[in-house]
Amino acid sequence: MNKKQIAENIYKKLEIKKFVAYGFIDLLIEAVSEQLAKGEKVVISNFGTFKLVHRQKKKVINPNNKKKMTIAAGKVVKFLPSQNLKNMVRKS
Repeated sequence: MNKKQIAENIYKKLEIKKFVAYGFIDLLIEAVSEQLAKGEKVVISNFGTFKLVHRQKKKVINPNNKKKMTIAAGKVVKFLPSQNLKNMVRKS
């Protein structure tokens, strides 16, 4: 499912205009992104938690050319699904 499909789902269920649904999705993404950029975690009840974690540098082997390379340390976003989401996925 992509952004367009999500917007269509929202506008049909809420009986709103498409551009309003797109605007809602854009605002949600913006709000989540801003909080993560500040280092804050974002908790969405019954869905999950987005948080920023520090990844250590690591050495890997490039599978294409078998050469060793180092992936730099940095910040990455992690998503931890809620128990409710895990249960829904298991039942499907």
